[in-house]
Amino acid sequence: MASATGGGAVAEARGRIARFDNVKGLLIILVVAGHFMHPIHNDNPVLSYLFDLIYLFHMPLFVFMSGLFAKGAYRDGRLNVNRMVSFALLGLAYQVAYLAISGLLVPARILRFTSAPWYLIGMVWWYLATPALARVPAPAGVAISLAVALIGGCIDLSDGFLAISRSIAFLPSFALGYYCATSRVERIARSRWPWAAVAAFAGLAVARAVDAHAFDWFFPMVYGDNPYTHGVLPGMIAKLTAIACAVVCSLAALKLVPAARGALTRLGERTLQIYVLHRLIRAWLTFQTPFYHLPVLLDPLVGTAIILALSGGVTAICAWRGFERPFARFMAVRWLPAPKASKAPEASER
Repeated sequence: MASATGGGAVAEARGRIARFDNVKGLLIILVVAGHFMHPIHNDNPVLSYLFDLIYLFHMPLFVFMSGLFAKGAYRDGRLNVNRMVSFALLGLAYQVAYLAISGLLVPARILRFTSAPWYLIGMVWWYLATPALARVPAPAGVAISLAVALIGGCIDLSDGFLAISRSIAFLPSFALGYYCATSRVERIARSRWPWAAVAAFAGLAVARAVDAHAFDWFFPMVYGDNPYTHGVLPGMIAKLTAIACAVVCSLAALKLVPAARGALTRLGERTLQIYVLHRLIRAWLTFQTPFYHLPVLLDPLVGTAIILALSGGVTAICAWRGFERPFARFMAVRWLPAPKASKAPEASER
């Protein structure tokens, strides 16, 4: 999501690919909806159903997309440190604003990224990983990342300190995106075999509709910050199952999104601003208003309609074009001076 800064015709001129912005546009809609569902999803069966399907894949696919467009994170032996500083400062500011609105702003909480700001801190960690990823072949890099993620589940880092747990858990998604070429992903989207993933996703949706507890045994792993609680082997199997579901659902999403420019494209070009602003609005509704105590929200039809309509409205507001330039400029700040170009050797005297 953090790669989406820019808009409209300018984005086209820079060679943006509509299909990928459409994927990000779909994902940011799901992110907003999932966050607005979260406070009551356990008490509204329809929202619970939608929430579970969304959380099967929306974060792994978003991280994959971030990796896909992070080729410039490490280039010519240099890390893009300025970009990393922007991520870190924006993540910290986001965290402070979120905690202040939530009434939780105390020093002990500032470095515990248990909510949405974690993603921006995660980008710093993933950028830091790119020099290592760049030095090994893709299969080895993905395998090592997967091993790190599986081992990470053995350690309880659920307090969110510096977003380490989630950064480790979603590292394989970033690595896979980092190694993939956009042309290859487009070929996959245009091919026929991902229709099998669409069918498999439909099967998962039916299974969850038939049994509300169908995902319970592996679902804690989709959040990325839960350690193994029933033993290492069962925990690793649960995490691998969650990853497999994410792959299947992501392929289905990639196949189903349109390839042409449209409303989703514009959202996909502005995911960063939507990601930051919507969560502050939800925090305000949760902690500063009685909104989530309204009994009507628990109604499977009316409550679901209200939450979905609210999510759509907030997404549209946060996607306002006026917010785009400040975020883009902040992410483009050169915090550190550019390295001096080496001088050409002087010609020898004759």
